[in-house]
Amino acid sequence: MRVARSRAGQIVIPALLLFPTLFLFVYLIYETAKLSREKIKHQFAMDAAVFVEATNYSDFLNRTAYVNGAFPMRIFEQGYDDFPAECEGKTADCPTEPGPRMYSEILFKNGIFPRSRSGHKQNDADYWNSATSWDIAYDDVNFSGKNSEDPELQDPVVLFTIDNANKFWHPWDLATEVYKLYVQVFSLLGSVENAQKQVLERLTGGSTPHSFLQKSYWLNTGDTADYGQQLAQSFDVSLGSFRTEAHCVRNLIYHGNKHMGGTGIQQYRVFGTDPPQPLPDSEGCGGGGLFQLQTVDQGAIRRLRSVGDSGYPGLSLTMRWQLPGRNYFNVEFGNMPRVFRNGYPELHTTVSVGANNPNARVWPLPTPKFQVRQFP
Repeated sequence: MRVARSRAGQIVIPALLLFPTLFLFVYLIYETAKLSREKIKHQFAMDAAVFVEATNYSDFLNRTAYVNGAFPMRIFEQGYDDFPAECEGKTADCPTEPGPRMYSEILFKNGIFPRSRSGHKQNDADYWNSATSWDIAYDDVNFSGKNSEDPELQDPVVLFTIDNANKFWHPWDLATEVYKLYVQVFSLLGSVENAQKQVLERLTGGSTPHSFLQKSYWLNTGDTADYGQQLAQSFDVSLGSFRTEAHCVRNLIYHGNKHMGGTGIQQYRVFGTDPPQPLPDSEGCGGGGLFQLQTVDQGAIRRLRSVGDSGYPGLSLTMRWQLPGRNYFNVEFGNMPRVFRNGYPELHTTVSVGANNPNARVWPLPTPKFQVRQFP
């Protein structure tokens, strides 16, 4: 009777009911944590893969802007900015103020290379670092069409005009040397740009579209290949077409003075290339000719910056992700249409190229300040 009426050990009965409940609760937390860990791992993998892929486009756009503007400006301005064209004694209106005419100025006026409209030199680091937009362009007086989104090139190119040869003591041999340098420089720029384009096309197209993106996602998750392909397809749908075009010219004319012997002004005669000098074909110029500049479809650049009225700049991407199998409670997360919007779990991310600097451009006013920003 004493044992039966004793209250000792009464806690054992509710404990027998409570402990299994607590154990199930702890296990539920554990299963939820495993699912959350997988979700975080896949989201990080998606973000990293998309960032790497967007960097390929950012690099291409920045390098193309350099090829279009800063490189030819630096070569021709630095090479001929201190090289005067003499005219004293040849013409009555020989420019002497504020100084003699430099060959860089003549070449710029002839539309041979672009430079800063505001007169900033290539060594003006403060300007180039702080300016949100680089004002590099061709001479607007005679070559405004060349500064449009769809540039109108002069063909044949006139390296030195008849007026240049009549007004200046401009030797034929010098004109020929400048012609050779012109061909060499733009052939090199064309080769560089074509190589950059081929790299981008190999990384983003071909038999395995967006191969870096797919491999990056696979290496960080270990999922089957079809999931990486889904992400590549989402990137393609968001970006659409990414068209580039190399603008080239086929012929060139130049003039210069040849000394015919003897002394005096009359012993110099103006000669020109007749017929126009054919230019060598650059790599990437599908129709032939010498490379001048590369343009990128403005619609593609706008899509890389913003998408619709979503309020977020850039490309909005989505994909399914590979869930673990059934959990301890025999719940199959991959088949819960009432839980997930599309019947399966999704990952989302948004990436932009150039949204942080709307003045970043390839052409006109080429400004190589495209940067990648991501909004996970």
